[in-house]
Amino acid sequence: MSKQEHQIYTELLVIRCQQGEKEAFESIVELWQKPLLVFALRYLDQDIDACDAVQETWVAVIKGLNRLQNPSLFVSWLFRILTYKCIDRLRKKQAEERVLKNSDIKLEASEISNGSESLSRAIQRLSDEQKTLIMLRFGQGLQIGQIAAMFNIAEGTVKSRLHRALARLREILGDTI
Repeated sequence: MSKQEHQIYTELLVIRCQQGEKEAFESIVELWQKPLLVFALRYLDQDIDACDAVQETWVAVIKGLNRLQNPSLFVSWLFRILTYKCIDRLRKKQAEERVLKNSDIKLEASEISNGSESLSRAIQRLSDEQKTLIMLRFGQGLQIGQIAAMFNIAEGTVKSRLHRALARLREILGDTI
């Protein structure tokens, strides 16, 4: 299919989607999923973040497709949404890294799973919820968003609970050092 035919086919699918045809949306996803994923992977460097950004993009497309007045602009609109989703993910990651850098304790996965006996004992003194958060975030390397989805709570709630867990861990370690 030539570039022009590809563009016309995409525009036709957009119009059909706007008319409520579910199969047309499935065709658009099939047509554009791989290019979106390639873009997101290059932008974010991590598979899970790229997949999440693409999925969030499709959700935004579903919500906003009927407001798109010119179907010929669909592709640029689609990639603009993905770009913003990738930027959001990078900002969240940078914010998380700043929070962790500002904390006095640098928890590495190897320390939690193998490591320091005093740290392991300190973690055992945390509440079950705090232990779970620490182990998921630092032991398993899960992202804040993944933990939030796991417990069906807001990302901000996970961040504040994790912050309290780290503060409590600092208190405990301060007592043992």
